[in-house]
Amino acid sequence: MLRAVEPSRRNFLVGLGRFAAVAPLAASMPWAAGAARAASPPLACPPKSAWTDLAAKVSGGVLTPLDPFFTDVCRPNNLRYDTLPMGVARCLTTQDVQAAIAWVRQQAIPFSVRSGGHNYAGYSSTNGLLIDMSLMAGVEVVDKKEGIVRVKGGTGNALVYKELERLGRTITHGRCDAVGAAGFLLGGGIGFNMRLYGIGSDLMTGTTLVTADGQRHDANEKADSSLYWACRGGAGGNFGINTEFILATKPVETVSVCQLTWTDKQEEVLYELLTRLPKAPNSFGSKVNVNLPSIQQRCQGMGTTVSILAQLHKTRGARLQDILGPLWNSASKRVVKEDIPYWVGQDFLSEETFPYFYQEKSSYMQAGTISRDAVAAMFKAARDQPGTSMPVSFKFFQTGGACNDKAPDATAYVHRGNDWLFSVEMNWWLPTDPSGLIDENLAWQKDFYALANKACAAVGAYQNFPDPTLDDYANAYYGQNLARLRAVKKQVDPGNFFTYGQGIKPA
Repeated sequence: MLRAVEPSRRNFLVGLGRFAAVAPLAASMPWAAGAARAASPPLACPPKSAWTDLAAKVSGGVLTPLDPFFTDVCRPNNLRYDTLPMGVARCLTTQDVQAAIAWVRQQAIPFSVRSGGHNYAGYSSTNGLLIDMSLMAGVEVVDKKEGIVRVKGGTGNALVYKELERLGRTITHGRCDAVGAAGFLLGGGIGFNMRLYGIGSDLMTGTTLVTADGQRHDANEKADSSLYWACRGGAGGNFGINTEFILATKPVETVSVCQLTWTDKQEEVLYELLTRLPKAPNSFGSKVNVNLPSIQQRCQGMGTTVSILAQLHKTRGARLQDILGPLWNSASKRVVKEDIPYWVGQDFLSEETFPYFYQEKSSYMQAGTISRDAVAAMFKAARDQPGTSMPVSFKFFQTGGACNDKAPDATAYVHRGNDWLFSVEMNWWLPTDPSGLIDENLAWQKDFYALANKACAAVGAYQNFPDPTLDDYANAYYGQNLARLRAVKKQVDPGNFFTYGQGIKPA
């Protein structure tokens, strides 16, 4: 061990980086073809003295494959990309990040940056140097009166939530506390509050990052404004390594939350949800799931269900049951908690994650293009899913409201003017699912995605749900903002030092 440090959490989060490596599984499984890329240039072999030099410059030291807990520290959330790096540089300060970048340049080896490990496409995995930000964690109050906080670049959501709860404040945040704030914010950031406050990056008033030349930039509206613009939706791993974020928080009161499930008339229920809920006040947020059972669950007689998780901030004249209308009484199961403290409500809405194998495909829809025929077509196609050892779903994250208040080019996050973020997932567990079955399910997912997009005139894709099989990913993620993003990239990283399989290329 080079300057041993304490083991960290098993689950980490997004932070993208350079040269995503071919995972051992991807190298041998046909269903992974194209899902990961070989390191380039060829992997170098730094001498032991070089690793010692790096350890002396990085506050948290360097972990090597012989150290205890090394595989736990390196394990990503998506096990398709469970690649072991040569070493892990554990950064605690901006200066540590600068030292790591300089070392990678000197040694000319692949690297990736991680503050958590939940990157859907494995872009935070590498067979070179893993620059681990997870020890650079914490939330500091900048202005208590105005609710301005500083979040360090490796902070996980759980710590952000804990500190904000102490302050009686919130932001737009996700449901998974194992996800890191950096990847969440850099790709936009969706959550139940986004219809009220905008997406997560809309609340970012500044960020500090280290660019390819090793220079520190404190970017905001007045300084490095183009770089600040790009960091609000341009996704991690494109412009540098972000070491802190300045966020404007919002005061919390009480919320009402619920989870409703329907087993009957599911096509009609889904259509009504997708066309009715966009008319709800901005204080309402929801996620709608159509859940498809695993093979084992089918054998037990379980079928498809439609469900919704919803949150309503305290709003005069509005209740959850009024917003859902007749759908409220038709639900086969209801769990409701009314007028409870905000952060208690988040415990109800939270999601626990664990490492497994998955792929996700996403796009954006408007309620006006969703017809009964389109919904019926999706259910018909869902019945053809071959199934794996894990349940899957197609789902709709409710956008609209304040998400659409900004123009598409106001920040790098271009996906304004829609009502739903649609996604279809595929999950499996390799020890119990043979590769042929996985191939069949991934083919079904591709066909289902194409059908849903055509039926509902869907557009784009969410950059925080990276899909390594996506055609024309750059335009899907960034649309009309791509040209400006490439110009910013040319300005701060003309040599494309920060690059990965779906990275933004310099103009």
